[in-house]
Amino acid sequence: MAASPTTDRRTDLDWLRVLLFGGLIVYHLGLMYAAWSPFAVKSGYRAEWVEVALMSTHPWRMPLLFLISGVATKFALDKLGGASKLALSRTIQLLPPLLFGIVLIVPLQGYLPLIDSYGYQKSYPAYLVELFSSDHQVVWGGKRFVMPHYAHLWFVAYLWTYAMGLALVLRFAPRAVAWAQARLEALMAGPGLLLWPLVLLLALRFTLFPIFSVTLELTNDWYTHAVSASMFLFGFLVARSARVWDQVVALRWFALVLGAAAYAGYGAMAWGQGSPEQVEQTHPLMHLLYPVMSWGGIVAVLGFARGVLRWNNRTLAYLNGAMFTYYIVHQPALFLLMRQVKTWGLHPGVEFATVLGGTAVVCAVAYELARGLGLAGAFLGAPRGRPAPAWAKALRNGSRRLVGERPQPVEGRV
Repeated sequence: MAASPTTDRRTDLDWLRVLLFGGLIVYHLGLMYAAWSPFAVKSGYRAEWVEVALMSTHPWRMPLLFLISGVATKFALDKLGGASKLALSRTIQLLPPLLFGIVLIVPLQGYLPLIDSYGYQKSYPAYLVELFSSDHQVVWGGKRFVMPHYAHLWFVAYLWTYAMGLALVLRFAPRAVAWAQARLEALMAGPGLLLWPLVLLLALRFTLFPIFSVTLELTNDWYTHAVSASMFLFGFLVARSARVWDQVVALRWFALVLGAAAYAGYGAMAWGQGSPEQVEQTHPLMHLLYPVMSWGGIVAVLGFARGVLRWNNRTLAYLNGAMFTYYIVHQPALFLLMRQVKTWGLHPGVEFATVLGGTAVVCAVAYELARGLGLAGAFLGAPRGRPAPAWAKALRNGSRRLVGERPQPVEGRV
């Protein structure tokens, strides 16, 4: 395999990761204006053009994040030097925020709608006790409510699962990985870069999707697993292949035209039909267009980003460390803010900007707090090994001065 220069970072992919996570916040806010959105907390306004705009990123946004995560996993493996170290590193990075989110953050997103729509009166601690003592179910007013396990943190749960599976393969069948790298690079030569992944995505859309649909539950989401794990593995296998990345750049315009054409047809049929899943039930042709949008969008975004997103600066370093915390915190922040702001009677655009700006502030504050918490900051996704912010150092120094230094004994004659 033709290898790219040894490096632990790809500036273009770092920027894409930041932009994708930032775009995900905007996407989730946009869902609050979509009639078909599963969110229980929404704006009082609806806009069909927003729904179609949301669908334009729906096919490729999360698969691309898994692909980038696969590349990052390859770089981490090369840096750490072994499958066991990789498994430990990813476990330390992903499990604390996942568990913290499942216990304290995700339940809030079910608690608020219960209060607003059903007059739920129990305190949040009492709600948590009932939730975790009854398999994520709450009974109120004679009704039983099944609450989500992961909500937006499904991505973290899936990513940890794929990383552990890959670590097992690397530990017990390393030759299979080397063989797969060589075979994949051969298949990606020329137009194969567009053809073969598209064939796979089409096959999955026509076979697994009608059976399993999309559940975002770890144990019964086989279509999403097939797509997401494939993207993760693809990113891992081609991470250091200069030949494949050069081909991505070469095909970026063709991929853009292909994806845009598919989206034009998709958008025309999707208008007023509801969610992507509902659209495909109405128009079976959408099973064909969706994978084209997905892979065309992925190749186009990767290709253009490789030539454009080259600025490696302090802003990127900061945001690259912050985005995981932003991702963990953003959805409950959106819920809390929209719940309040929608009562103010603002213009839709002003309402949108207010909630988005407020969410950004909450996320930024959460990250700064996480940075100052030391090891405990891992539960909010703060990266390890980075210096504490100035406010945390000042606080610690102030605490020492407040307590005072213990006087040291002085030797001398009696």
